[in-house]
Amino acid sequence: MNKECPIIQDLLPLYEEDLLQLGTKQFVEEHLKSCQQCRQTVEQSQISLPVEVKQHGGGSKKMIRKITLKLTTIQIFFVAIAFILAMGTTVMNDNSGFIITYALLGAVTYLFYRSIFITILLAGVPNFIWNCLLYMTDWFGEFYAQSFSEALLIALTALIIHLIFTFIGIIISFCILKIREEN
Repeated sequence: MNKECPIIQDLLPLYEEDLLQLGTKQFVEEHLKSCQQCRQTVEQSQISLPVEVKQHGGGSKKMIRKITLKLTTIQIFFVAIAFILAMGTTVMNDNSGFIITYALLGAVTYLFYRSIFITILLAGVPNFIWNCLLYMTDWFGEFYAQSFSEALLIALTALIIHLIFTFIGIIISFCILKIREEN
């Protein structure tokens, strides 16, 4: 093994993907002609790809589009779940189920996104919108508040209560992630 071998071995992945400039590619090829050990490394690393990977070929844009579609679908699912939870577990309807559901929503969303900001947005925005519709309009047959400011105060209070339990879920998820990291 000479001084060039570590450099060549660092360049081999780029060489195999044909991503090197012409001069560097020639340098690697010249070295491979004279170095048995590096040639062996190249031979060992040329493992055939599974059929499903070969079918995608070099279509990185197609692959990125497919991944983006999957992530968007999951995000829409999370928002839909958040709206359903907001509708079914409002504080003012004497429904205490929001305690577990919003803690669970906070935990699962934080585990997926690993972002407190996104988790709070996904739990808070649908809840706030639903509470505004519920308390600030008569879409459901009656006004629950005497004035706009009272309705806004009710909606904000409900939002804060729901976010407290969402934050508890975030803390639980954070602890789970830390425990997994240590193990």
